[in-house]
Amino acid sequence: MGEPIGFVGLGIMGEPMATRLARAGLPLVVWNRSERAARALADVGAEVAPDPRTVFARARIVILMLANADAIDAVLRAPGAGLGDLVAGRIVVNMGTIAPAVSQRLAADVAAAGGVLVEAPVSGSRRPAEEGALVGMLAGPEDAVAEVAPILEHLCASITVCGAVPAALTMKLSVNVFLIALVTGLAESFHFAEQHGLPLATLRQVLDAGQMASPISRVKTEKVVGEDWAPQASIRDVLMNADLIVDAAREAGIASPLLDVARALYAESVAQGDGALDMVAVLHAITARTVAAGDADADAEVRIRPAQGPSEHPALVAVWRSAVDATHDFLAREDRDAIEAALADAYLPAVHLAVAEVGGRVVGFAGMHDGALEMLFVDAAHHGRGVGSALLAHAIAEHGIRRVDVNEQNASAARFYERRGFEVAGRSETDDAGRPYPILHLRLGSGGV
Repeated sequence: MGEPIGFVGLGIMGEPMATRLARAGLPLVVWNRSERAARALADVGAEVAPDPRTVFARARIVILMLANADAIDAVLRAPGAGLGDLVAGRIVVNMGTIAPAVSQRLAADVAAAGGVLVEAPVSGSRRPAEEGALVGMLAGPEDAVAEVAPILEHLCASITVCGAVPAALTMKLSVNVFLIALVTGLAESFHFAEQHGLPLATLRQVLDAGQMASPISRVKTEKVVGEDWAPQASIRDVLMNADLIVDAAREAGIASPLLDVARALYAESVAQGDGALDMVAVLHAITARTVAAGDADADAEVRIRPAQGPSEHPALVAVWRSAVDATHDFLAREDRDAIEAALADAYLPAVHLAVAEVGGRVVGFAGMHDGALEMLFVDAAHHGRGVGSALLAHAIAEHGIRRVDVNEQNASAARFYERRGFEVAGRSETDDAGRPYPILHLRLGSGGV
């Protein structure tokens, strides 16, 4: 037996990938948070480590197949273990998908600690992972890439060397733009056919026989027709990828119109409780939109209700993004990112939330605290349809709201409140966080509604 290879993370993708390596005769030492997957690897000959530190102690090349950057940090920067203690003299192979900018910083940190980072993201879902048919992308120092490539050959039908970090992850996100657009479009195709009374099996037959058919489309058409929603790539993971793509696009100053729409749909899917289902189950969110729009009278009526707690936060964040994209072009990129990062965990839990629905779909929300309207956002597609007015009326009538602060650069918001009886009572040169965005302090006048 040769020198063992470390493998950390045995989830939907990691388990079949590690299993293939073990069955190919490569000595493996593995670790996973849950014992079930680790036991399955032990059954095919892998050594199961009690913790990540042991994996790094036993192996010079360690593969990470973890869910996100936070999970990577939890392994590499665990309390009581310095990064250098783990990675010095080792090649760390990140096969998970994280933001390219985060990967670039991680590569620098690993290098400073005496190790080498190789990016090795893959395109493909669980079935290609089981079959060794993934498409691999590599980036990093040439000598390290040359060592890692033969290992990936057991997992991939093809491998492309992309250059230096973060080129492989940037390439992976580029691939995922097409993947997400393809599967979302496929789901809408089935929805369109179903709503017109066409047999879904017949649509599958036509699609699978046509020029647009591909291995991924054939797998997903089979799942839709069979109502098999077991995840190959879960909706929650796809939403994470869509977030990474749109964020990278904004950082680069480029448009991402298809992914903006797709991301909203996947956020709605997560909010509906479908986050653990396969990505093609986004079909349910598309269907929900049709159901919501089915009754013209109901569609025109705005319903205000209390928020349903943290499970609804992804849908509220999606509304926030849509509203901010339409009205807050004055925000610097880093400030917008900081606000969004804190929204679900800090800002939303700190206020009493009211949600606006149109035809059963969340299209706006307001947050109130101690007599002040702390936030009011409406999905851009519903601007001018009375949603904001309904939320404001509710905040005033039910929560006694008399104060609101508005960004001075957001002239349309200032006009909205002034037309409803709010008056400027003061001005601050910066916002509450000290950022250079002047704030107008408005108070409801005696004649306001």
